Formats: sequence, C-alpha cells, structure tokens
Amino acid sequence: METGTMPRGGTALTRLGMGGKLADPAFRFDGSDTPMKLAGAQKAAVIVQMIVDAGGKIPLSVMSEATQVHLARVYASMGPINKATVSSVLDEFATHLEAHGLSFPVDTAAALEALQGHLSDDLLERMKQVHNPSLPKNTWETIADLPAEDLAERLKTESPRVGAIILSKLPSARASEVLELLDQDTANAVTYAISETEAVRSETVDVIAQTMLGGDAGDAGSGTVFSTGAAARAAELLNAAGSAQRDQVLAALDTLDEAFAAQVRKAIFTFADITSRVAPTDLPNVVRVLPGEELTAALKAGEAEHGEVVEFILENLSKRMADQMREELAEAPDLKGKPAEAAMGKLTAAIRDLVDKGEMTLITPDDTDDT
Repeated sequence: METGTMPRGGTALTRLGMGGKLADPAFRFDGSDTPMKLAGAQKAAVIVQMIVDAGGKIPLSVMSEATQVHLARVYASMGPINKATVSSVLDEFATHLEAHGLSFPVDTAAALEALQGHLSDDLLERMKQVHNPSLPKNTWETIADLPAEDLAERLKTESPRVGAIILSKLPSARASEVLELLDQDTANAVTYAISETEAVRSETVDVIAQTMLGGDAGDAGSGTVFSTGAAARAAELLNAAGSAQRDQVLAALDTLDEAFAAQVRKAIFTFADITSRVAPTDLPNVVRVLPGEELTAALKAGEAEHGEVVEFILENLSKRMADQMREELAEAPDLKGKPAEAAMGKLTAAIRDLVDKGEMTLITPDDTDDT
C-alpha cells in the first residue's frame, strides 16, 4: 500500500473523520469475522498502527496540535480488533489514496523550498524573509537600540498607524523618548492610531521590523501580536511621558475620540494617582522595592507639585521610617524638569511592576466611585 505524501488541506486521515466525536473507547474481541463499526478517528488510528507496525513513518506533525491530541487519545483507547475490520479500513484508505490526484506542500516554507531554482534568487530570498513565521527574538531590541532621533525621523515618514505599531513594540521609556522628539500633531496622531491596532497581525509587525532594519515589506498574515489592548498600550506610552506632553496628547485624544481618551485616562497611572489608586497598606511594600536614593529623589521631585502625594506616602509608613525620610528630604537637592519627571517615574514604575507581579492591586476609578 502506498503511504506517501498526504494531500494538502484534506489528508486521507482527515477525511476519515479526525474531527469527529470520539466513539466508545474500548472493543471486546468476540472472535467474530464481521468488520466492526469504527468512527473516523478510530479508522485513522488503525492506519497509524499499521504503518508503525510495518516500520514506516507518517508525518502527523503537519496536523494541528488539537488534531494530534485527539488522535493520540483515540489511539490510546483502541482495544483488539479483528482482521476483517483491519482489511475494511485498509480498503477504504486505499480508495482515498487512489482517488487523490495531486499533492502540494503543506506550508509556505515547504512551497518556497520546492520552488528553489525556479524563482529568481533575489525574489526567493525576499519571500523567505516576508513569510518567515517569526523574527529573531532580539529584532525589536535591535530597533530599540537605534538612536531616538533616527526612530523619530522614521516615524515622521510613516503613516500614524505604522508609527503606533512601532511605538507599541518599543519599551515604554524608549517610546516616550521618541514621542517627545515628534512635533505635537504627529505625536497626537500616532498616539490616537494605537486605537486602530487591535487587529494587527504578527506577520504585519514582522514586516515592519524587517523594513526598519532594511528588509522588504509583504502582506499581513494571521495571528494577533499585542497582548494588551490599545488603551492599555497608549496609557503605558503616556505613563513614561512628561506631564506636559501627556496632558497635550490627552487633550488631543479628547477631540479625536472621546471614548478612547476616557479609556486611556482610566488606564494611566502617574505619581499624582498614588493617593487615589494605591491602598495605604501597600505603601510599605512599595518603598521597600525602590533603592533608598531613588525613593528620596522621587519624593523630593514630588514635593513641588504633588506635596499631598508625598505626605500620603510618609503618613502610611512607620513613624521611624517616615522621620528618617523627612530628614533625608530636607537635605536632598531640589529636582526640576525632566530629572524630576524621571525620578517620579521610577516610583510609579516600581508600583506598576508590583501590580504586574500580582503583589498588589491598584484601586480603579470605578472602585472609588462606589465608596
């Protein structure tokens, strides 16, 4: 019996009912010579066992993982069957094989391999790059290491949607640095465009990365790429931005899409939000994770515009720690501008890190409204 290449998109095993329901898991061999009634998946298991017994191999890995799991479970449940049943299954399988006329490669990579020598080398290489299922893991790290000025210039030449994808793939601090180098209209448009990237596919992002690094663009494929929603990504970007730019972008978002702007505002967490969104009982844990010098700098930076936040933090520490912190703050130099924003940002970043690790929970605006 020929057990060669299975036809693409509908192998004989698949046609025999791999997607069907699992029948009774066991058989009782009663000595009868009458073919047993098997479900499609059970017939597939018989074929697999026959090939394995004969020392052959069958490329089950080309099937989906769910199909492989289903087959393995059916295979494990099979009991003894008679020769008439085996013969019947083999006859049916042979009929499927004989009816099959032509096979094609099972995926793009195999197709390109088969076309080697028939397509031009340059085109073949470009297609391999575009259809590569995943880029090297450090691709976006490489892009993030490019000078911020170069990234900003690139974003100015791209559509807002492409710019939004690029910023979404960069670390938030780096993305905010690039955002600050954009003119306000471009920054507003790119931030708003994040709301339009919910359905972006991973292959689209791969193509953008390849283009950023000098490759060629191609068509989008399947598979979503962002693990968080658009509002959360926009908020993460603005969390690391300076307060002046954050306010300007939010004001622009209010004009462009009030509903999206409201979602972003709800997801943003800044130094000023500590009093309303951090439970007093969590503050001792927060100050422990930040090195002493960074904590002092954050509180010193916050004294000028957010004195109530600094007092809220100190009031919820032990008296000894609070007194020590006040002494250090009295001796610490003043911080203004970007150094102050960066210092406060380290404290809010430490809080968000604790939230991400599940070690604390932020109070949502809805929670405060209900109390």
